[in-house]
Amino acid sequence: MAQHTTIQAETYDQIALMEYGDELATREIMAENGTRDPRLLCVWRFDYGEVLEIPARSPDAASVESLPEYRRPE
Repeated sequence: MAQHTTIQAETYDQIALMEYGDELATREIMAENGTRDPRLLCVWRFDYGEVLEIPARSPDAASVESLPEYRRPE
């Protein structure tokens, strides 16, 4: 499992975009870190230096609706 150290005012969707290439993939990061420390579920913008766990993303984690039309199964 990877770790991510936040910068000032960083948000979950920014972290998801950086780590997974998909800003809609915040659930995995929030679930992992919310289990570890429930106060992290209430954070809107992080302070500098918060260390978050970044779980490996399962291949089926991205929803089909979020894919471009040419990548959707027929």
